[in-house]
Amino acid sequence: MPKAMLTQPFLALKASLRLVFRAFYLRRKATIAVVTLTLLWLFLSSCRRPPLIDPEFGLVRNTTSESKYAIATFLTGGNKKSLNAKDLDSNPYNIATRVLAYQLLHAEETRCNASVDFVVLVTPNVPKYTRDQLTADGAVVVEAKDIPLSWWVSTGVTRWKDQFLKLRLFEMTQYDRLLFVDADTLIRGKLDEIFNELEVQRPAQTLSHRVRRADEAPLPAQYMFAARSDNQFTGERRHPFPPLNTEVFSAGFWIAAPSQELFDYFLSILKHYRRFDPHTMEQSLLNYAFRRDGPMPWREMHYKWSATWPNSGDVEGHVVTLHEKFWKTGPQDLRKLWREQKGNMQRYFSKHGN
Repeated sequence: MPKAMLTQPFLALKASLRLVFRAFYLRRKATIAVVTLTLLWLFLSSCRRPPLIDPEFGLVRNTTSESKYAIATFLTGGNKKSLNAKDLDSNPYNIATRVLAYQLLHAEETRCNASVDFVVLVTPNVPKYTRDQLTADGAVVVEAKDIPLSWWVSTGVTRWKDQFLKLRLFEMTQYDRLLFVDADTLIRGKLDEIFNELEVQRPAQTLSHRVRRADEAPLPAQYMFAARSDNQFTGERRHPFPPLNTEVFSAGFWIAAPSQELFDYFLSILKHYRRFDPHTMEQSLLNYAFRRDGPMPWREMHYKWSATWPNSGDVEGHVVTLHEKFWKTGPQDLRKLWREQKGNMQRYFSKHGN
């Protein structure tokens, strides 16, 4: 075969390889450039100094004899966009909400001072019949407006989106202090006395020397937020009494000074990817916002006020609120107590035409 015929394919292959290597080289340079710019952006972002805390921004007053208080809970209609009049009649959370109303407003051994409102925050699909019934029971019924959520905020829990609506309670600044309790809570004493605790009466100063993020909304100069450690992390049902303190609080029981500044801060957290673990929804967000090593660490309330995973030690220790779905779980003696309260509620409201 002539030499020229051998040379042509070789030259073509050589030219093709040169193009391939050049393209690879250019792509590699582009990749390196992108990575370099990304690292530079992250470095510069981390170097951004967070804004100084305005000493006059978001101030919180000490409570006085004129202060206004509320105890609040939350009721969702579930996934359906609209419900018929009595669709929630047999819903266990609706029943539990009415048991709370009975215990906090009417039962002699647990009812609060008449000046303390019982607020039920409801989702838009809770029917008018249910709202009117709760109003007749004595509750202040408030519809929660939607809260925009980023795409990454999701979980496998059926009603996960609704749980973030609880943050709307922080906008209820007509109250000086607001105590939130989940509907699945059994009341065992005078809960409104919690408003007399020093941790509740006095606000805390936001710690300006603690690390805070520049890409989040400005922090208020003062805040008031307290909760109880979650017994899930100290043995669950077998937790000791008195219980141990943990780094994580239960979002089924907390007390705060409502604040528009705090609410805006929460919304800014929601904008940033995985700033908190969305699996436990608003509980993770609140634990991030009030993390112990952060600028607004949460205060630990005395263990007498609330217990998750309640056991006999909590009962003997006269804990005021026991958090459990007693209609289906929990110790048998406590389930019996809850059924008794449910029966008392039904008889009381039936007698009064509710």
